[in-house]
Amino acid sequence: MTDTGTPGWIDVDLTMPGTEYRALLEAALRLKSLPQQDKRVLLDGRAVYFMFFNQSLRTRSSFHTGLEKLGGHAVHLDPANGIYTPALPGQEIPYATERVSDVARVLSQYGDAIAIRMYGEPAGWVYGGANRFIHEFAKHADVPVINMECDRFHPCQALADAMTMHEHTGGDLRGRRLTISWAYSGSWHKPVAVPQSALLSAAKLGMEITLAHPPGFELDPEVMAAAQGFAGESDATIRLTHDFEDGLAGSELVYAKSWCSLDMLPADRSGTVDEAGMTALFDKHRDWRVDERAMSLAAPGAAYLHCLPADRDQEVTDAVIDGPGSLVFRQAANRMHAQNAVMTRLMNPAGMP
Repeated sequence: MTDTGTPGWIDVDLTMPGTEYRALLEAALRLKSLPQQDKRVLLDGRAVYFMFFNQSLRTRSSFHTGLEKLGGHAVHLDPANGIYTPALPGQEIPYATERVSDVARVLSQYGDAIAIRMYGEPAGWVYGGANRFIHEFAKHADVPVINMECDRFHPCQALADAMTMHEHTGGDLRGRRLTISWAYSGSWHKPVAVPQSALLSAAKLGMEITLAHPPGFELDPEVMAAAQGFAGESDATIRLTHDFEDGLAGSELVYAKSWCSLDMLPADRSGTVDEAGMTALFDKHRDWRVDERAMSLAAPGAAYLHCLPADRDQEVTDAVIDGPGSLVFRQAANRMHAQNAVMTRLMNPAGMP
């Protein structure tokens, strides 16, 4: 794997070259197709420590199940109630927390990888705070650290999405038209990790990308610049629009979900979210909802994607998410296969197909 300064799988959407990313995608697809008896020895005897600071259904179950299917063992550590909560210097509470550097070094003596999910409230809603927290683990760990979603990136989801689109289209994604769109939700508590990772992944894969969102929901400028750089290497295109219907026009793949406004998050942990401003901004764009009429603006036979959980009748209607063009449950299934490839690459690269 490319040396990003920290071991593991944290900012790979931002740092992994397109050629390497495409090779990993192909390897993940091959690994998925292997018979189970060939996969169950790939991580025989490996142990991974999982820490979830946020709720999880797909990530937790797919990682744990996938690791067991590869012959490994999952150890769940509850950072809220089961262990002393890992904390950064200056955020420690006597007999309630333990410094991240100590936790990372101890776990490195026992197991083979550490996987962390953190975003939002556990990081005080400071954009980038959770990402820095995971990097601090990687700085002190002697084993790979896996980002299971932070406030900047969701690389495991992006790889599963790429697998799903590859399977759906029948092969090479170059030139395929993808729309990544904001959609209304009654809750603003959603990081920008999914759209940012999806954008970077699609740019590496040479897709024709439309990024659609209302003013005020801009993505990280560093991510936008990196996506343009990857697009220049892969011949991808990136178009930005603030018009929902224009964003959907002619799209073959519609990936629409909600995310928060970075402008209304606090600059540091002493600040607070501008909840009133965030809610008002969301409510102003309630019409950004994917229903059958919206999908009719896309290309004939267009597919709908969402990382789940979806806010039904807000982000998307039942008719779309449960309809024949929905890929959301294939995306969910591919989470396990994508993560199996990541874990195999990190802990047994010789076993990659």
